Amino acid sequence: MLHHSYRKNVPDTYLPCLKRLWLGLLLMALAPLSIADSDLPNIGDSASTELSQAKEIELGRVLLTEIRRGLPVSNDPELVQYVQALGTRIVSGSLESNFPFTFLLVENPSINAFAMPGGIIAINSGLLTLTTQESELASVIAHEIAHVTQRHIARNLENAKSFNVVSALTFLGAILASIYNVDLGQAALMTSQAGLQQATLAYSRAFEQEADRIGMQLMVSAGIDPYGMPQFFKRMHKYTQLNHGKLPEFLRTHPLTLARITESEARARQYRGSYAFNSIDYNYARARTLALSTPHTELIEHYRAKGRTPGGLSDVEHYTYALALSRAGRHEQGLRHLEEITVNADNRLTVRLADAQIRLAMGQTATDALEALDRIYPGSLPVTYYLAMSLIKEDRAQRALEKLDQLSRVQVQNPLIDKMTAKAASKAQMPWRSHESLGNFYAAHGQYDIAMEQVQLALQSPGIDASSKARIEARGIQLRQLEQQREQFK
Repeated sequence: MLHHSYRKNVPDTYLPCLKRLWLGLLLMALAPLSIADSDLPNIGDSASTELSQAKEIELGRVLLTEIRRGLPVSNDPELVQYVQALGTRIVSGSLESNFPFTFLLVENPSINAFAMPGGIIAINSGLLTLTTQESELASVIAHEIAHVTQRHIARNLENAKSFNVVSALTFLGAILASIYNVDLGQAALMTSQAGLQQATLAYSRAFEQEADRIGMQLMVSAGIDPYGMPQFFKRMHKYTQLNHGKLPEFLRTHPLTLARITESEARARQYRGSYAFNSIDYNYARARTLALSTPHTELIEHYRAKGRTPGGLSDVEHYTYALALSRAGRHEQGLRHLEEITVNADNRLTVRLADAQIRLAMGQTATDALEALDRIYPGSLPVTYYLAMSLIKEDRAQRALEKLDQLSRVQVQNPLIDKMTAKAASKAQMPWRSHESLGNFYAAHGQYDIAMEQVQLALQSPGIDASSKARIEARGIQLRQLEQQREQFK
């Protein structure tokens, strides 16, 4: 199997801000919130009286902007949609899915995933390329979802409540530090009390057992093969052995034992029925991740050699090869490899999007093909994104805005759509709308100072109507409040 070697640097500058925000929100009045009864196994919910779901969701909203600001979150429309769709499918089986879950793909080759308060689940691109079946990837996402629905993070905070604020603050900042910079995380934790570290850094065995159990229930409810979970555990165990006992980042906070693997296998055997172990969407998402994160010269050499073998290239390999060739500027060759793929109902969207993307990279347009896809897949993020791009190239920016607005009405705010909307509005001679959308984009990444500059530019734009002005002024007030909240805890 071809492994990518590309690594995107992860800045550590976001950590102090995360510490301040954690402290500020934890010091708010934490009103109790009753939790609906559930017949899912539960080891207790003492945290419900300490950190209400409402406050946890509020905390999650703030953390989401900081994660986007400090980590290399993928902005590839197809991968964004795939990860969100898979996560949404899994969480739909939860009886406790009261959180507005957001699923992110972080461009980092290390094997890791994490959950944050309020329903934020992030997986590294390295996890997507390490797994070989969708059920394996789904098992990790389901496990992290269970950490959220069972409020394990809130319970960890409850365990630490006897410590002083400084110790708790050090720990909370160290959580994200340890995820992407082990040395930094350990240094931060050394300044806290040992008991706090033991109680809160790693999920306890009881929490892991509960997350495994409930995560597997979620997989089964979503029609995903439960054996994907023990299969992933075995893969991680083998990975550790091949790397001379060096633990991947995921296992630093999710301890893996042989007993845990055995328990997972026994639990999977209890389920009867027909479940999906893999999907075409996963195969192409994994291939796309590989194509976008591996040096294209390495991929081209690999697939050129494999194409000469008797078996030749599979459809998915032709797709990966086509993307690599396009990244190298060899667009025509890339299109020829897409033509080698047998197109059917399962892969039509992915292959046609790749064709459109390559043609756009060549300076062409693909409006007719994308509009046809839009009729078949209404509300698709990548279809709308590339359709808007093509329409803008044809000087049909107003039509692009209409399509982007349609998508915004059925999806939560998405920074990708904000940025494309800004471009379309600028081309449509609507500067106030362009600056407003750019402001939303920067605000989604926690860059409130730049966002407020865009608000001021929007308000100063010629031709702005009264309704837009009132809306943008209200947004400016909201942004100032968010910035003041951050400044308060510097």
